[in-house]
Amino acid sequence: MAAQRKPTVTVIVPTFNREKFLPESIGSLLRQTVMPDQILIVDDGSTDDTGAVAASFPAPVEYHRKDNGGKSTALNFALKRCTGDFVWIFDDDDVAHPTALERFLATFQREPDADFAFGEYARFQRSAQIEEQDYEIVAFGHVTRDNFFPSHLEYCHVHQPGLLVRRKCYDEVGGFNETLVRSQDYEMMLRLARRFKGVRVDGLMFFQRQHDMVRGSTKVVISYTDRIKAWGSYDRVIMEEIHKSVDLHEYLDRSEQVLPKTADLEMQALLQRSSIMARKGLWHHAAEDIRRYAQLAERAGKTSLSDKERAIVRRTFEAYDTGLATAPADEFVTAVKAWKSGPLKADIVREYMHSFPHYLARDLKAGKVIPASKLLRDYSTLSLSVSLGRLGQAMTSKLQLARSAS
Repeated sequence: MAAQRKPTVTVIVPTFNREKFLPESIGSLLRQTVMPDQILIVDDGSTDDTGAVAASFPAPVEYHRKDNGGKSTALNFALKRCTGDFVWIFDDDDVAHPTALERFLATFQREPDADFAFGEYARFQRSAQIEEQDYEIVAFGHVTRDNFFPSHLEYCHVHQPGLLVRRKCYDEVGGFNETLVRSQDYEMMLRLARRFKGVRVDGLMFFQRQHDMVRGSTKVVISYTDRIKAWGSYDRVIMEEIHKSVDLHEYLDRSEQVLPKTADLEMQALLQRSSIMARKGLWHHAAEDIRRYAQLAERAGKTSLSDKERAIVRRTFEAYDTGLATAPADEFVTAVKAWKSGPLKADIVREYMHSFPHYLARDLKAGKVIPASKLLRDYSTLSLSVSLGRLGQAMTSKLQLARSAS
């Protein structure tokens, strides 16, 4: 029997004005315990010495330069030049764990039916060696093969440096969206997750550098302070398209999608989609689904959330930055207030408000009076839809716990 051919790997590193960080990034790839077969550095028209730095690396590094067009154009440029069976897209300012590629490939060997493999990462500051400084592990233990797509609709947990993909998958879904200056990796992740099967790899795959350098392209420059706002803006563009093209049942886990369709599953999917749209600030879509959920729940005589529904609703504001006390959210708040009073309404509002005390305690501890007052306004906006006394007591209790834990 002929020996099985060793799979090959191409690493793509798009770069733009990163002469400061590129040596550490590429060095971490060259020090992998299993060496990549091809490392493509695509310089998207840098104006500093990135080109000279990139051209100095030894094989298997290949340096290419193109006119500036944004990260998506650099990635598409590289995808046309890949020779590997697998593609690992890596950022020019991050650092790979030395055993990342070895563990990626071992996982595919154990699970040959997987289309992509993913793992967790850690955030770090400055430019010293990783071993010499503290870093913050970003864990997402709840993300599985079964719920990968809906969990990533909620939030982009996995980033490209923590993802190894069969090249044929990129061939099937097409190139990166070149109209997106930010969130292009998120949009691609959702395309891959919707169609293909992923598998988790244990342990950290890379270290994500936190720095204040600009993002974007020469035409659309995004400052460090504006990066979150920019992400939100592009995420809403992506999610509007998702809302048009993704069927309601696809918001369920894969194991739930093959079950017979029931009113309970439809309600769960509506809550999931509403939660996702609220997280992205698309309040009109969130409101529409909450209204439909309320109608189905009343028809079914539902009086409380299921455990799965409770977890979904609770996550709606876990990464709170969309704001309820603003005009775009009025339709959502009105939809919640319009519910018939009863135990189900109290249950869902209580879970919506679960995260508010944590953020309030955080802002107060940091002396951020304006954000704290806004949170209180948002809390009041939603709490007016149920018994203020009962929820006020719950808020006080949670706030005391949050303060003591901080």
